[in-house]
Amino acid sequence: MGGLVTALVQPSVSTRRLLLDRPDRANALDAATVERLHDELDLAARDEARMVVLEARGRAFCGGLDLSGLDDESDATMLHRLVRIQLLLERVQSSPALTVALVDGAAVGAGADLVLATDVRLATSGASLRFPGSGFGAVLGTARLAAETSPSYATEVALSARRIDAREGAHRGLWQLLDTPAAVEAEIERLTAAAGAAPVGTTAGLRAAATPSRAGDPLADLVRSLATTPGLRDRIRQHRDRGAR
Repeated sequence: MGGLVTALVQPSVSTRRLLLDRPDRANALDAATVERLHDELDLAARDEARMVVLEARGRAFCGGLDLSGLDDESDATMLHRLVRIQLLLERVQSSPALTVALVDGAAVGAGADLVLATDVRLATSGASLRFPGSGFGAVLGTARLAAETSPSYATEVALSARRIDAREGAHRGLWQLLDTPAAVEAEIERLTAAAGAAPVGTTAGLRAAATPSRAGDPLADLVRSLATTPGLRDRIRQHRDRGAR
């Protein structure tokens, strides 16, 4: 299963570091990578990991949905892939472990939503977020972005598909901006110690207490936005081709 997600386990503190490892594809989420991440979350839960860190190899954190095999997909298979990604995001958001995103480079679409699903985000000066899903009618990312900022900001960012750079992200409270790799690793070590010292279940309890009740259901919103009108694969193809020009 190498070349998709590399897992580094630190048994002494039960921390699992997951490295997105497809730099030639901007670490985009193909079906195999999504399922590998589901498997790694299963292992983290089995081992009662206190912290899960998501990071990436290469210039991009995650380029979102991998569209390289689009011509072989159908509406049904594309919808299934997007639902599996949404379920992955919900698992990260509800993980019993503290989840941390280490963002160095662009996080786009589902990759940006993966960042926002984590509890703590550490970013370098090259980090950015972008939500281009509105180009093919997907309601994806708005709920998490709105919960962190405001409904009006989230709607504008998702509709315009504009880029949130590292400074804007820090200003909006989306992440902690760190200057050097040493500073990033020092913060990881601090979080590791804190997560390891807390009793099992503490992180989930703190998250539940800190999270306001949210209207709607992100999974239902995603499925409804994509399945109501036929032609999902063709809309995604047109969106891809517009971006390539």
